[in-house]
Amino acid sequence: MLRIISNLRLLNSFPENMHNCQPVRWRRKPMWLPTAKSKVFRVPPRPQISEEEDNELKRLNNNYRTAMNSIRRYLTNRYSVKLQAKADTEQLKKAFEEDLARCKAINDEWNAELEKVRNERIAKQLEEDIKFAENRKLELLKREEEMLAQAEEIVRKEKELVGTFITPEMLDEAIENAINNPVDYNFAIDLEGNKILGRETTPVEKAQVKQ
Repeated sequence: MLRIISNLRLLNSFPENMHNCQPVRWRRKPMWLPTAKSKVFRVPPRPQISEEEDNELKRLNNNYRTAMNSIRRYLTNRYSVKLQAKADTEQLKKAFEEDLARCKAINDEWNAELEKVRNERIAKQLEEDIKFAENRKLELLKREEEMLAQAEEIVRKEKELVGTFITPEMLDEAIENAINNPVDYNFAIDLEGNKILGRETTPVEKAQVKQ
């Protein structure tokens, strides 16, 4: 009854048109609820097992118990002997020392192998670093030589231009020369791509070729 009332309240809380809702009618009963009154005094029928099936189940159960008992006794006897051997402190100490010596020998062997690999790696890395340094040194020397050659070329060109410099003694002569020889840097290009220097230059007309 309580479930019906809660379902009705839940339905009233939703809109009327619930096309996308799928109600669940039957659900699992919570474990904290008691047994239903209709099932309190219900006695489930006892399953009827045939005699052959009952004998087969007994046989399998006996075999299982026998196997488990044998395994349990075997393990008990085996580990009980080891526990008795460990009870002897001298034997335990000797076993510990032997195990420690064996582990130490294995560790020394691993350390020797790693040392060999490390030395090879360091030697190879050192050789690569030396080769890189030599190549770097050659590149720097080559770059310095190129820069020195460029500087010498610039100095040589500047020395060649020294003769064209206008000194205070040559200033009057240079001004008179510039006035007497004017230079017009303007130019034009005709339709045929010819370059015509000067602003007031008249292009030369082509002579007509007589046929």
